Amino acid sequence: MNIFHLLSGAPYGGVERQVERMVSALQPHKMVQRVMLRHNHARAERLAAIGAVAVAMSFPSRFAFLDRRKINSEIRRFNPDLVISWTADVAPFVEKGAFVHLGRIGSDFNGSLLANCDHLFTPSTSRADKAKNAQIPSQRVHVLPHLPALDAGAREIKPLARKKYFTPPASKLIVTAARLEKDSGLDVLFKALARLPDHYLWVAGDGDERELLEAQAHEAGVKPRTRFIGWHDDLAPIIAAGDVFVCPSPHEDVGDVVLEAWGAGAPVVAADALGPGLLIRDQDNGLLVRVGDPVGMAEAIKWLCKDAEMARKLGAAGKASVTGSYAADKIVPQYLDLFKKLASELAPKMGA
Repeated sequence: MNIFHLLSGAPYGGVERQVERMVSALQPHKMVQRVMLRHNHARAERLAAIGAVAVAMSFPSRFAFLDRRKINSEIRRFNPDLVISWTADVAPFVEKGAFVHLGRIGSDFNGSLLANCDHLFTPSTSRADKAKNAQIPSQRVHVLPHLPALDAGAREIKPLARKKYFTPPASKLIVTAARLEKDSGLDVLFKALARLPDHYLWVAGDGDERELLEAQAHEAGVKPRTRFIGWHDDLAPIIAAGDVFVCPSPHEDVGDVVLEAWGAGAPVVAADALGPGLLIRDQDNGLLVRVGDPVGMAEAIKWLCKDAEMARKLGAAGKASVTGSYAADKIVPQYLDLFKKLASELAPKMGA
């Protein structure tokens, strides 16, 4: 099967990570893959290293018709069975052809941009519901989990040295990972940290509201103990360096960062939003606290930092959850089944 992956592509982000993982996961299954994405030399090199051809584009250009022409010229040259639009902004440029067009529903569902896709996929039931409410037939909407790191729970992880980010080795260290936006929940985590005077915090991630969040950390009185460490493609060594991982987001509908933390063996505290709430069994493989509750969050963090046995138990149970239900060998077959099902639609389309 020939698969053409298409995305605009930010310098960093969850969907970009998912594309790389998907391409890598499909390679052993004899898929011929091409990836068309915005210029990113490092990402193109990583894709080439796993055997996929990467085609760079400048998107968006000054003229939409030039984007349309270049995208469809590459698609025709490759002659795919399946075109996957990973970001909604590129989907409208894909012209109909002798292939199935599969579009990914992101966190901000836009039905008009994805209307010309034959099928849609999403990791979230809430996003699928939005598509169905937009009158997209349910048989065209598929819910599939995100791919974890392909070696999640299997590799030996060496914790990042705390001195890299000027953190005392004997202090308790909280780690979180988030896109730096207003609704990230980090303001709640800063207030929780203010109640934990001997703890430090690493914030992995980047985004447009970094200055605002740094100001919030300063206002909460925790800026000297908070390290904004930027985006990291590999979170495992960072998570492993901490004593507890926290997911404070009030709107997280997938819970990918929980899986990342579990894969690194970390005990997890999370706000009881939709995604983490579906993954975590409270006091079994993690701790859930009410959304927007800094006092409850601080108490949960304090508990795990004081009770090493409980922290070990939750970390081990989380890791078992990944290897038992969310490992690549459990998730990849679900995508393969969908792709084979979609490929079966090609004959009717070509005969139309």
